[in-house]
Amino acid sequence: MHAELKAAISNHERGRLDEADRVYQRILAENPQDAIVWNLSGVVAQQKGDHRRAIELLNRAISLNPREPAFHANVAEAYRAIGLYEQAALSCQTALQLEPNSPGAANNLGLAWQGLGRIEEAISQFETAIRLQPSFAMAHNNLGNLLRRAGHADEAMRHFRQAVQLDPNLAAAHSNLGQLLLEQYQRQESLHHCLEAVRLQPYFPEAQNNLGNVLREMGRLKESQACYMEALRLKPSLALTCNNLGQSFQEEGDLETSLEWYRRGLTIDPDSARIHCNLGSLFQEHEQYETAIQHYRRALQLDPFFAEAHHGVGSILHEQGDIPSAQTYFREALRLRPNFALAHCSLGTVLEESGDLGLAERSFRNALLHDPDHTGAHAQLATLLRGKLSDSDLAASRQLASNPDLTDGKRSAILFGLAHVDDARKDYQAAAEELRIANLFSLADRTRRGQRYDPALHDQFVDGLIETYTPAYFERVGTSGVHSERPVFIIGLPRSGTTLTEQILASHPLVFGAGELGWAGSTFAKLPQIMSTDTPDWKCAGMLAEPLISDLARQLLDRLTILDSVAQRVVDKMPDNYLYVGLIANLFPRARIIHCRRDLRDIAVSCWMTNFRQIRWANDQEHIASRFCAYRRLMQHWQKTLPVPILEVDYEQTVVDVEGTARRLISWIGLDWDPACASFHEQRRTIRTASVTQVRQPIYGSSVARWKHYESALAKLFESLPHE
Repeated sequence: MHAELKAAISNHERGRLDEADRVYQRILAENPQDAIVWNLSGVVAQQKGDHRRAIELLNRAISLNPREPAFHANVAEAYRAIGLYEQAALSCQTALQLEPNSPGAANNLGLAWQGLGRIEEAISQFETAIRLQPSFAMAHNNLGNLLRRAGHADEAMRHFRQAVQLDPNLAAAHSNLGQLLLEQYQRQESLHHCLEAVRLQPYFPEAQNNLGNVLREMGRLKESQACYMEALRLKPSLALTCNNLGQSFQEEGDLETSLEWYRRGLTIDPDSARIHCNLGSLFQEHEQYETAIQHYRRALQLDPFFAEAHHGVGSILHEQGDIPSAQTYFREALRLRPNFALAHCSLGTVLEESGDLGLAERSFRNALLHDPDHTGAHAQLATLLRGKLSDSDLAASRQLASNPDLTDGKRSAILFGLAHVDDARKDYQAAAEELRIANLFSLADRTRRGQRYDPALHDQFVDGLIETYTPAYFERVGTSGVHSERPVFIIGLPRSGTTLTEQILASHPLVFGAGELGWAGSTFAKLPQIMSTDTPDWKCAGMLAEPLISDLARQLLDRLTILDSVAQRVVDKMPDNYLYVGLIANLFPRARIIHCRRDLRDIAVSCWMTNFRQIRWANDQEHIASRFCAYRRLMQHWQKTLPVPILEVDYEQTVVDVEGTARRLISWIGLDWDPACASFHEQRRTIRTASVTQVRQPIYGSSVARWKHYESALAKLFESLPHE
């Protein structure tokens, strides 16, 4: 080998590709029959990403020396790079015919088979390459990739670790090992390997993407976005990186930017199950459940074995109250991915609501077994066990709460859980401080997500209701609607005893407790659309007349029949229906309405302590006071104007005389007494509420005047509440 070629090869090995190629071209100009240099020049083109030129140069080398197996193996890689997998496989097979024991050709054939979807054959070729050359780091890496895709995480981990050990400078192996460690919730070690991959090969787009994934999981969202943008700069066609950017912006609360990135990803890869799944989660966060479930189901059409999409469908069904179906989807997600911590947590939630508290605890602990830093599982375990939470569990939760990289939403969730534990242990000062911080973080999270609460806007809405529903209005509509006694509505503020009241009623064999249906509110909001007008909903309500009133009533009755076709009474316990009793009275003049009342200070404390999913006003004490004042004002209006009676039920009286209250309730809805209603806590039925554990226990007097424990912490709030 003459000195010029030797120097060119040295530059090539050091990554100085342009310098090396200039010399190769000079040599070829002088000696166009040098097959070795044509091959080297083709390899440079391949490394620079010019795959079609690489194919041209490598085939020139093959034409000069068709018996050299390395030339065929190299051109196979160029074919594979542009998706010509059949030609790649043929070239590899030619190389293996010339040199049957070539580990490189076996490895490249494995990559070609992988591109063609012939996974078992690909695995066999990688195993052959490793058998021929046990120190072949890239073959270990490639085999690890396929094993990971096939769900054999432990075996994949072993091969990735072997690849890194054999070649500490192999960036691809570090990156893949880091991604797999992340999927196993081993975030710190994952970060080490992903950082190493980027250090070794800064222009490796997949490595930048995987580093972004780790940073996103650790809550370092701005850093993750920078990595994703760099990956896309290097390789704009990375659809999953667009998806990952969407996830990062979604977690940051920038839902519009998130949607843009998801849609950009779909333009690159319209059949990406993962992107459709994440779009489902975005629309779910916007409470657009029909659109969300369409994306989840599309993801399952594309990949029936995609655990995250099964979980997504389950979460929507859970939101809609279909607990048995939700549980089925959560269990399928766990069958497909046993270490799926979020699915374990979701399963625990539905088990808790179904009364299987022991199994619920086991599910939360399974989530923590796989992901010890899962904030949702820590929070739900603490809220479930409260004073019974072990010291070791409590210490783990406190340590996690101190992690500076937690997002606002995650930090607030775990602090709410800790507050419930300290409250149960009678450390009210600690609980008050945790609640103060939890609500601040929750408010910041909601604000960033565009979920602001405007008390002035709500006051305007209440003013509109009072203006609309006058005695003259009710005199005009008269006895419109459907005269069915089947619907029963429990109204009041959240945490006022609505769930307790429903549980008492639903313990009767002729009553079905439907939970919080939300039908009245959604129907009211849709009135402008139904009536084809731009008039505000409360003004539309004032224009309602037959036959639309009866049509809307029958639609609700049809929904109740779908939920239960047998029970004589079906209970909707949506607390906010106190806003819509005017509409309810129009539609069902013979429906039974039950108003749950409780000391507003106790309700305020309970709302302040609850990590609500949907309620936006409970994280700010001024918002709570404003909401309660508007509630009291509206209820006083209904008492003066509503043409149908409302049964008032005081929580404090129920605590003193459970059976007496239960008898009043059963009589009010027109049924004969059943003793099961006095032992409501023994009944097994699904309960969807933040107070699920309390209503599975007998009533204790400790729930009355609970506000006194927080009198100093919430003094200003209590002073702002309306008085009797």
